[in-house]
Amino acid sequence: MKRLLRFIPAFAALLVLGCNSDPIDDNPAPDDDDTQNPSVHEIVTLSDYDLTFSNGDKKTLTVTADITGVTVDASEFVLQDEDGKEPQYVSINSYEYVSENVISLTLRDKRPADSNIKKYTELVYVVHAPTSVRSDAPLRLRSTPYFPVVRITTTVPQNYIDKNNWTPGTIEIDGGGDYSDLEKMNAEIKGRGNSTWSWEKKPYAIKLESKKEVMDMPKHKRWCLIANYMDRTHMRNRVAYHISENTGLAYTTRNRYVELYFNDKYQGLYLLTEQIKEDKNRVDITELSPSDTGDAITGGYLLEFDTNYDEDKRFHTSASYIPVNLKYPDAADITSEQWDYIKGYVNSLDEAVWKLGQGLDDSSEVFRMLDRQSMIDFWIVFELMANHEVLHPKSVYFHKDRGGKLIAGPVWDFDYQTLTQSTANSWINYNLSYYYSEFPWFEQNWWNVLLSKDLEFKHDVKTRWNELYPFLTTIPDYIEAQQEYISDAEARNYQRWPSINGTGNPNGDERLSFNDAVKRLKDTYTSRLLWMNTQIAGW
Repeated sequence: MKRLLRFIPAFAALLVLGCNSDPIDDNPAPDDDDTQNPSVHEIVTLSDYDLTFSNGDKKTLTVTADITGVTVDASEFVLQDEDGKEPQYVSINSYEYVSENVISLTLRDKRPADSNIKKYTELVYVVHAPTSVRSDAPLRLRSTPYFPVVRITTTVPQNYIDKNNWTPGTIEIDGGGDYSDLEKMNAEIKGRGNSTWSWEKKPYAIKLESKKEVMDMPKHKRWCLIANYMDRTHMRNRVAYHISENTGLAYTTRNRYVELYFNDKYQGLYLLTEQIKEDKNRVDITELSPSDTGDAITGGYLLEFDTNYDEDKRFHTSASYIPVNLKYPDAADITSEQWDYIKGYVNSLDEAVWKLGQGLDDSSEVFRMLDRQSMIDFWIVFELMANHEVLHPKSVYFHKDRGGKLIAGPVWDFDYQTLTQSTANSWINYNLSYYYSEFPWFEQNWWNVLLSKDLEFKHDVKTRWNELYPFLTTIPDYIEAQQEYISDAEARNYQRWPSINGTGNPNGDERLSFNDAVKRLKDTYTSRLLWMNTQIAGW
């Protein structure tokens, strides 16, 4: 009779062995009726099950041994590696006869508590020694995962690194047992960010010597280390990206928490992210070549609306004076025909939105050029996170593929003045009316105009909000999970950076403890979610 595998709670797996008293025959003779042949062995695969150990830990493996014709004794079971030898790191510590044919084996991590061996994975088989019967696939035993570490070494001191020049060095990453490692390789490093670069804890851009998969994120050369210096919770970017990746937006930057050592000096807790780049695994748009003409000049393009206005190719739109920076293609690679095309396209779209705002036209011309669904999801992420940077604008990305419309996204940069108590119950980018403001894209920004002047668009936002709402209610649980995951690393980060200097206290929680800041973040999010849900229900 076919025997089945079931789970046992905690760190236990169930192994079912079926055999007679004879050793396994690797090449048994065929039989017309295997179900009646006592030499047929029903062996259960264990390859999907993990037992994880800290140094010297003990875990329980329960073995149900239904072995035909054999009286089973706990002491007859052993562990073997793939070569039939005793495993290197794990042994059977004790055994117990639980009931008929049910044996409990206690496995022990053989590393002493002060072992320098932090990480291992062993594939082991549970073997009934007298009959040589073993599981047909191994059980995976491994050391308990620990926090990932990035090590950067440069040829010059860290304080010589600047934003304008790439500095050669090396990088290596220990994935901590949860993610793949990156063996030491050549890389270049420079500073990144605008106001964030002036603060004590520095953010960095990384350019690998060649494209590599990093911590199980798809291959690429370009990566970012985000310091989250002014964010006492270290979570605002992480939470925003988690929300974004669960919407319909085409791409959200993948990210991992890490601890950074720079020239062997501890620098604290960072968020390692993909850099926003044109790539099949990132912003997936058609590669634009200088030789492209005709219809081919319609894409692809990657744009950033940002008042820093610091790219070589940039312009202000004619109607709303939006500062538009070209991120792809590179300034040196774009032809004048292509540059004129994308400038003309964005200007025409901006003029169409302006006419809608002035009551001179409906939105049909706008959505002939602008992707509707991405605008909805983009607004929900920014509004729910109460990120006012869409109004500056700063770090507001759009992209356009060949033959397609302008698409909102990806989202970026949520560590500064987001989910604060002061804006928990107020709109960030809806129902705005003109007044003298530091934000140049205030009343006339595209989302505010569309929500205020296009009832069909507003209705579609409400419908989409209701679709996403069940997921959005899970974010407090996600925040708690992140809190638990980074708590030890955050404590080490706090020892390195006990004060958050010169940031202006943008989030209002810089002087709180980590746990109090996280609680405030979670409470603010919950309050804002409920407030927005009530407001949108009335639309």
